[in-house]
Amino acid sequence: MMQQLVAILMKEKSMSQADAALAVLSADPLDLILYMERLWKAFSPPPFPVPGTTRARDQLLLLGEFNALALPPTVPPGTPSPVWDHLAYSYVLENTRVVQILRRVVREYRSGEGLGVPTVETQRWLDATEALMFGAPNPIPGWLSISTVRPDPEAVRRNAYWRLLGLDLAFGTDDNRPSPYDKANAANTSFLALFEELLYELWQAMSNVRNTSGVNASDDDRIYRIASELRYVLRSRRQLNTLAREELAAAAILGWADLTLSANTPVVIDLKANATSASDRLRLIGERVGLAAHSKSAAFFSMSAEISIFLRTIEDEKVLSGPERSWVLYLTQPPTPVPGSPVDPTPPIGNDSRRVITEWAAATGKDLKVRSKPIETVRQRQLVAPR
Repeated sequence: MMQQLVAILMKEKSMSQADAALAVLSADPLDLILYMERLWKAFSPPPFPVPGTTRARDQLLLLGEFNALALPPTVPPGTPSPVWDHLAYSYVLENTRVVQILRRVVREYRSGEGLGVPTVETQRWLDATEALMFGAPNPIPGWLSISTVRPDPEAVRRNAYWRLLGLDLAFGTDDNRPSPYDKANAANTSFLALFEELLYELWQAMSNVRNTSGVNASDDDRIYRIASELRYVLRSRRQLNTLAREELAAAAILGWADLTLSANTPVVIDLKANATSASDRLRLIGERVGLAAHSKSAAFFSMSAEISIFLRTIEDEKVLSGPERSWVLYLTQPPTPVPGSPVDPTPPIGNDSRRVITEWAAATGKDLKVRSKPIETVRQRQLVAPR
């Protein structure tokens, strides 16, 4: 969500990207938390309706520095999806080990001068990082979904990744012990197989878009059936907006890390980690604090924004309403309409899908262009609301 806030500042305040990023990275952590609370209020999940503007929390939101800014657009456009990034965005970024590395940065700066004396800008960054990422005391302590019952924000995110995506992070604690967290029995363990099968089918469709003479191996019906099954398993974990709060907190935390490494920001400069990419900056910072980043960090950073758009689109049944709309996932331009019929305004996400295919293969070492064993899909299922 931090990158989206930067984009809004650039548009509404006519700021350069560097100035907008610095404004966010040096903001008071309470203002940033109030901005996230404003996003939560705008989403207003049914179990937690937000009435009027008379409650204390509503009055507090009006005091935030970013209160007057527009909210980010929904993804896909015009849908009721949350305006923050999908949990998969946080998952792929956290796999770089960025949170654990930045935890060591904060600890080193706060406990001594082994990393040097931080500039004023970096000290502001440290204040915000402790509050946003690691739960330093603030007037809204519940925003990270932590308490004496769930004291570790990383364990909360690991639990959410497991429940929604059926995936663990690729590492344990920062001292290489198994990371303890509450591992739910109800988890989407079929997510990975469905996800990779869909990527395979989309690659086949992309390869055949301009095929006018050979065999066309694309299968819109199968793409739709796999996407529908994937949407079902994801939404089965989201009934009554379960995990929405955890997803927002994860998007804010990993978005903060993403923005920190998106350029040679003050803390990057202070750490002598100037580089031309986020993955190289993270690698250099990891070397400074003695914790190596994931070897495939470049792939994780490269697909983080695109995997969010991809899965938000999958979860929107209005966008993928039938096999005839499977093109949304693999074309880069809408298909030519039949003469006399209206132009479909839905923007296809073929470029985003291609990036996910390429970088997921690079990160996992799997050849997604070759099917190993086809999976079986079921007829479209409907969620039943809990009684």
